[in-house]
Amino acid sequence: MFDASVFIDVIRVKGFELEGYRILRVQSSAVPNAIAALLLYLRDQTGTLPHVYFEWVEGNPIRYLLRFILFGEGDVPIVTREVLRKAEPDPLQRPRLHVSG
Repeated sequence: MFDASVFIDVIRVKGFELEGYRILRVQSSAVPNAIAALLLYLRDQTGTLPHVYFEWVEGNPIRYLLRFILFGEGDVPIVTREVLRKAEPDPLQRPRLHVSG
């Protein structure tokens, strides 16, 4: 288990296939940052905009807002979007995030 307060610049990525789908599993201390970095890397290497799919976490959204404000912790899709927004100013060049629940 990684400690979210310790930031490292190493991101471990493992690829595998499951039921015909190609999946990348990322391991890092800061999950949203690692996902955003991987998406930007894939975009730059392939010349296409990658898509990532998330599922909303069940629970009270006010509670998650307070956790983000007080402790810097938040729901991964929202924080990943913010990291991408800051890293890539052009919305047309940002990887696509899809969230459902």
